[in-house]
Amino acid sequence: MMCGKTSYGRAAASLSGLPFIDLDDHIIEGVTPGEIIRTQGQEAFRELETEALRKVLEQPGDCILALGGGTPLREENRALLREKCRVIWLKASLEESVFNPEWASLAAQRPLLDGGDRARIEALWQSRIPVYQEIADHTISTDGKTPQDIVAEIVRIIYS
Repeated sequence: MMCGKTSYGRAAASLSGLPFIDLDDHIIEGVTPGEIIRTQGQEAFRELETEALRKVLEQPGDCILALGGGTPLREENRALLREKCRVIWLKASLEESVFNPEWASLAAQRPLLDGGDRARIEALWQSRIPVYQEIADHTISTDGKTPQDIVAEIVRIIYS
């Protein structure tokens, strides 16, 4: 969550010439994940997310796809990703992502970060690490790196 998947993915797509897809944009057009979670609940959002993932992965050709941080939590999604994708985990510490003062206003808009309770957010982050480790074909630690370095690593992996 908030590690730069969309920004870095969009930049890597521009450099590589591949199309970029942000899965969040394919769930319900014009409605943010936060709005869906607040109005329909997290489980309804996860169902819509899985449906969108399935549709995006059925499209022909390669692309760079930015997933939501919770997308790999469902086994069904992990199976789809294992079958159809090479997965790059952008591994950012909480200090450089969620608790980065530069991102405070963005974090405040995320339902899962609502209230900013550090212990709860750390527990959520820790619970996701094994899932990300399981699904990742490649891991890029983003802490202390420039955006250009991160994008270059993504492009290098794409062409390896």
